[in-house]
Amino acid sequence: MRVSVADADAAAAGLVDGGMALLSTPRGSAQVAVEVSEMMQPGHVSLPNGMGLDEGGVRVGVAPNDLTSGADRDWIAGTPWHKSVPARLTAVG
Repeated sequence: MRVSVADADAAAAGLVDGGMALLSTPRGSAQVAVEVSEMMQPGHVSLPNGMGLDEGGVRVGVAPNDLTSGADRDWIAGTPWHKSVPARLTAVG
């Protein structure tokens, strides 16, 4: 799976479809594959859930929880705020 980014944002950051980027949040950073998508709104990125799991001892993808602070939670339900995490994508290589 890849992190999805809008065409205009990808162009501004020097990102290409299928390329690699460093995805950074206040909690940490991870290298991710890039998907340039016309479905994304400028200023937003989307990292799929369900990744970052070990399969036979091999870690597959990046888990959103790895980049989301446990302190940033809904005050009633206690669920993490995955949909409003400040993030930056920087081209790698």
